[in-house]
Amino acid sequence: MKNIFKIGLCVVLLCFYGCKNNNDIVITQAFQNLLYLGLYVAEDGGFFAEEGLSVRIETAGGDAQAFAALTSGKCDFAQGDPSFVAIASEKGWDGKVIASVVNRAAIWGVTFNDTIIKIDSIPQLNGYTIAVFPNPNTAYVIQKQLTESSGMAVGKDVKLVEVPFGTELATLRNGVADIAQTLEPVVSEVESQGGKSVISYPDFYGPIAFSGLMVAQKTIDRNPDMVKKVIRAYNRALAYIHDDVDGAAKIAMKYFPDMDEEIVFSAVKRLVESESIPASTEVTEDAWNKLLQIRLEVGDIQKMPEKQLYDNRFIVK
Repeated sequence: MKNIFKIGLCVVLLCFYGCKNNNDIVITQAFQNLLYLGLYVAEDGGFFAEEGLSVRIETAGGDAQAFAALTSGKCDFAQGDPSFVAIASEKGWDGKVIASVVNRAAIWGVTFNDTIIKIDSIPQLNGYTIAVFPNPNTAYVIQKQLTESSGMAVGKDVKLVEVPFGTELATLRNGVADIAQTLEPVVSEVESQGGKSVISYPDFYGPIAFSGLMVAQKTIDRNPDMVKKVIRAYNRALAYIHDDVDGAAKIAMKYFPDMDEEIVFSAVKRLVESESIPASTEVTEDAWNKLLQIRLEVGDIQKMPEKQLYDNRFIVK
């Protein structure tokens, strides 16, 4: 009887500590950011719940930290810079990008200088100083590529001043830079303060896998149905955002309650109209290769991957 009791107790303890409901999942995001609106709408809009999923969203504080949570098994999915899948693949980790959640370089160039007009072609930047996020950030590399592909030299024709996140607007006010790279909702805040957006990187650079949802291959192999439910919910959330910007902005306010409602609406509207928030989670070859070319240029990967590291098969049309 004692042995039977011990065996039964072990089974109970194993199930308590080791067994997990396949529909209870953790998604770790790099940051809490308006760019991740699709994730918030999927949760607060009830799309995850309608798929029978119980989702806990955790915030890591950075792309590297979010990906580390995925590779260590602390979460089921990570949302952040999808190039980490390619970087880790070269070191032997097996996983996939299963969704493009931000499909444009969602950065804008803003200014408080009334004499600077809207930039319709990159050569118009000749002579300007631009505050950029530090190299090898994607935003920096994109500005460098756009400048050089237009026949201009960085440092000579266009000066780039590298500044930490959150300090970019100070460079405009103290005269260090003419234009500053920034994200939403800061773009809309600048406009509310009398400034303006003069560069739209989404327009100039086109599709790029700027942020994605990532998962280990073993999770796909063990529970493809759960992965499919996540992607189905996410696609429904993206469709909702594009159909109802007002409704999406109201959900965003739950995550950013200290922001002015008009600024949040303006930010969401810009993200949708620029297609930064895509209408589908599909990862396209063009968008993926653009991202990897940047990572190849800065040395994060040694060569373009030989195998496909994104997986669109869970999208239900």
